[in-house]
Amino acid sequence: MGRYNADYKGLGEMLVSPEMQAAMKTLAEKVKARAEETAPFDPKGKDGHYKDSFSADSGVRHGKTSRAYGRVTNDDPAAFFIEYGTSDTPKRRTLGKAIDALNE
Repeated sequence: MGRYNADYKGLGEMLVSPEMQAAMKTLAEKVKARAEETAPFDPKGKDGHYKDSFSADSGVRHGKTSRAYGRVTNDDPAAFFIEYGTSDTPKRRTLGKAIDALNE
């Protein structure tokens, strides 16, 4: 039987490669699309809409071990309260549910 010797330098290069960053961007775009589909929408919103405030990007996180990442954010001022709720409104978990949907 053969023996496998890991090439850690090669693995590290793969984890930050443009191809890995593109794959992370693709996943982030899927999460963004799902979040936009399921986001609550208030047509009377005065300062823009939560549903229209999502963005996706990717890059490389440098640290002890560098890794490509994909990120979805929402810059609506009410995003935190919509995601996690308040004493007056229920939590929606729009982004959390969008990420969970990838695993289905």
